[in-house]
Amino acid sequence: MDADDQPHRPLDAVERQAHAWVVRLTSGEATAADGRRFRQWCEADPVHRQAFARAKRQWEQVRLAGEQLPAAARQPQAATPVQRWSRRAFLGAAVAAPASLAVVAALHPPLGLWPSVTAMTADFHTGTGERLLIAPTPHLKIELDTQSSLRRRSDAQGEGFELVQGQAAIDAGAGTRLALFAGPGCLVADEGAARLDVRNTDGQVRVTCLRGSVRIEHPQGRLQLQAGQQTVYDERLSGVVAEAVAAEVSAWTEGMLVFRRAPLREVVAEINRYRRGKVLLGESALARAPVSGRFRIDDPDAALEQLGQTMSLGLRRFPGGIAVLG
Repeated sequence: MDADDQPHRPLDAVERQAHAWVVRLTSGEATAADGRRFRQWCEADPVHRQAFARAKRQWEQVRLAGEQLPAAARQPQAATPVQRWSRRAFLGAAVAAPASLAVVAALHPPLGLWPSVTAMTADFHTGTGERLLIAPTPHLKIELDTQSSLRRRSDAQGEGFELVQGQAAIDAGAGTRLALFAGPGCLVADEGAARLDVRNTDGQVRVTCLRGSVRIEHPQGRLQLQAGQQTVYDERLSGVVAEAVAAEVSAWTEGMLVFRRAPLREVVAEINRYRRGKVLLGESALARAPVSGRFRIDDPDAALEQLGQTMSLGLRRFPGGIAVLG
């Protein structure tokens, strides 16, 4: 064990700052401005990044020690010296460094209750319920939906962007070259005059061409979309192209969510993107129930109440913004 990882070693000033940032980022109240300030703090001094790495390593020790406890507790024989040390190490580390528990939560948020540090430290980021409009050039506008992250990224032909997660509406004027990375693919509009809606969630990318045309360059090939067409890809490029209803795809830019016989699980997942906390389905059998309707994204709790009433579902609320539907 490194000296820096001793459970009872007092934290120095930089480590306290690092843990304070983790607490803020995992509070569920962090904003895009917080993400920018945190990124600036990380870039200000390599020592800051090293402090974060030490905290992460410390958490790994706590986690590994904790994983041994359930198995040891089931054994009828008396604990061995090694087992007793593991318990002391685990409890000592957990008490001495509670903020370290938040470090791993920042990297892998439980239940998706807050954005990961990777998302928060992108060049542009929106928190829960936020939207952001950026104009990198006079002829290029990008609107980010809630819980979305965008970073600058260059390709062989110049500067581009990467949609790390979330959803974005892109409007590229005539003569503007667009290069947007999303998942394993890159969306290219060489001639500009294109409007796209791109969604990158749960390892899957959905691309909708609303105006003009766009070319998808993927490790498995290329695919051209024209206005009114939509496709979905992940590590595989299926090549399946479907017609898109523009009013439904881009409804979020008007502050609305529109569903047409969508499975309840998808509706709940979408509400979760706009609501602080987490909504869970009480019964798995409800997941496939079809839902049609329009909901305001600035009042997700009203959407929950509406779902409960129209589908005769109970709604239970718990601390931390947790709610169970059904």
